[in-house]
Amino acid sequence: MIGSYSRQNRIGLFFVFVATSKVGAKVPTSRKRVLPQTDMPGNSDAWNGIGGGAVNEKVRTQGSQDGTKDLLDNPNSSGFNPSNSRAHLFHALEGLDRYPNYLARWNESDINCLENALEEVLVKVCEQKRSILDQKKGIQALVGELLEADGDRWRNLLRPPTNWSEMQDGVLDSKAYCTIIAPRLFTQATPPTVRQILAAEVEIELDVGQLTCLMNEEMYDVYSLSILSESFCGRVREFVSEVSRLGQTEKYANLQMGRRPIDLDTIGLGWINDLLFYLILRPISRHLFESSESFGDLNWRQGYVAAYSANPTEGRPRAQLITHTDDSEVTLNIGLGENFTGGAIEFRGLRGTPEAGKLIGTIQPRVGVALIHAGRHFHDVTTVTSGDRFALVMWARSWGGIRQQACPCCWLNRRKDDHCVCGPSWN
Repeated sequence: MIGSYSRQNRIGLFFVFVATSKVGAKVPTSRKRVLPQTDMPGNSDAWNGIGGGAVNEKVRTQGSQDGTKDLLDNPNSSGFNPSNSRAHLFHALEGLDRYPNYLARWNESDINCLENALEEVLVKVCEQKRSILDQKKGIQALVGELLEADGDRWRNLLRPPTNWSEMQDGVLDSKAYCTIIAPRLFTQATPPTVRQILAAEVEIELDVGQLTCLMNEEMYDVYSLSILSESFCGRVREFVSEVSRLGQTEKYANLQMGRRPIDLDTIGLGWINDLLFYLILRPISRHLFESSESFGDLNWRQGYVAAYSANPTEGRPRAQLITHTDDSEVTLNIGLGENFTGGAIEFRGLRGTPEAGKLIGTIQPRVGVALIHAGRHFHDVTTVTSGDRFALVMWARSWGGIRQQACPCCWLNRRKDDHCVCGPSWN
């Protein structure tokens, strides 16, 4: 049951379906244990390689920084160096947005530096876009080959359920189905279809008062909820494992499948993302984080499967994950199995609060059970000591809410005043 400090007056779970139009950072921090200098992210290739626990970010430094090197690298006597200083680049972008003829006061050398820095950013965007599109095309070909070889085994998983009976029998946890769907959905004269929900043609609202029997508040702003059946989790895990296995063959080695978690949309399981987002995460988050986060309505999601192993390989390169926050307003994390020891999730307080970095609690993943938490909650995955660990993770964002009203710094630290340069008082 939800703990003594839960906000029971603002969480609940009767689903009301209302017709509506369709709607559409990880920052490493030091662990409590002190790592040897050679093991710190960025100081050892092994940290980002097989068995490492990095979060796919560039090296960060903490505390005061000596800007002498940046100044020496910059031929301009002014010291303006937007290629090496994000602060310089952000200042320039803000000035361009705020002041007409902003660059009229600049010297030509600084303007050239700004132009070069912006071109470097554009090149990075174009290169990553091209790489992502090429990889998606390759992965889709890989999935096509997998279906051609064993289509009967996987087609039912790739095909979205067409009715609530299929959802009950093959996807949702029985308790979740009975509590979430059955009480209201099938008593309505014209209930929405599964297709309407997956296509976001209906909006789901929650009636405060019924959620306490279904959800547990594990610790402050971290909730657990049984969502998917164990059998369905097993099918997803097996399919992702097959995709990963085929991705390690010489034919698909260029895709570097083990370097990143496997994106569900890319491998044909986007309907799972839509189900979890529109039916569960989006409506629940409106109530769970109404006062603590104030991020507005969620309108973006990305879901993927991450694999960990006590014996890391190219296909399952991680044994652990260092402390970080997510580039999301809300994160959903569902255990998919298999049999493993270790691999617990440690929560270390919300970024921007006095508890940030302190160990708040530890949770061992359970198959089919989702953990729902604020993206700015510091967390890590402890070392998997035996077996393989799989997790389905979804990030959800509010591009029309907090990210439209706060700069990255205010967003990361959830500052709640009205002084941000991206907020309404400045615009």
